Amino acid sequence: MKTLDPSLLSNGMECSAIEYDTFAWPGGYPIFYVTQDNAPLCPKCANDNISLCACPAESQEADPQWRIIAADINYEDDSLYCDNCNQRIESAYGE
Repeated sequence: MKTLDPSLLSNGMECSAIEYDTFAWPGGYPIFYVTQDNAPLCPKCANDNISLCACPAESQEADPQWRIIAADINYEDDSLYCDNCNQRIESAYGE
């Protein structure tokens, strides 16, 4: 699991200037995101709610239900669903 660097936003980067990836490069594997409260989010929900997901931890607006702390590839989990939209998160090798 890849931990995201929170310093990206604390160095002045605007939330609107970033976009979470849908697929890993190289390989094209489907990515999902993990929030501070350990919930999986699909890339669409992460990007649709970028101002909530990319909020620095020290911010008063930081919400553990939205703040993304890690990204991972869904290799085989056919029962991984987004905690926000309840859509299945695509797996690379699962059915």
